[in-house]
Amino acid sequence: PWGENEIDYVLFVTVPNKDKLTIKPHVDEVDDVCWVTKAKLLEMFADKDLLFSPWFRIIANRWMISSGEETGKGGWWDDLDRTMNTNEFCDYESIHRFDPQEEHLGGGGNAGPLFGVGK
Repeated sequence: PWGENEIDYVLFVTVPNKDKLTIKPHVDEVDDVCWVTKAKLLEMFADKDLLFSPWFRIIANRWMISSGEETGKGGWWDDLDRTMNTNEFCDYESIHRFDPQEEHLGGGGNAGPLFGVGK
């Protein structure tokens, strides 16, 4: 199985213009940053030549651009006003366990699913 335990924070910021925000990600943690629409992100996820961290892809699919099947609330991106101005999407107690996406399975140790969730 994937050999990491992660604590991931998802931070939202709204700005009147993307030029007003300076992003300085840690070079060991972030390979690239870009501004995308929801449709563009879905298109990028479908591109097999692009590799996303398993955590980002799962978080985005499950909560950010979700249809709401799991939470009954829709995705964070679908109602930014509610996301930014309420605590409705905040979860400070749950621990979510999931397997990495298919592109991260295999490797030298022939890693496979551990929990059977996260597809």
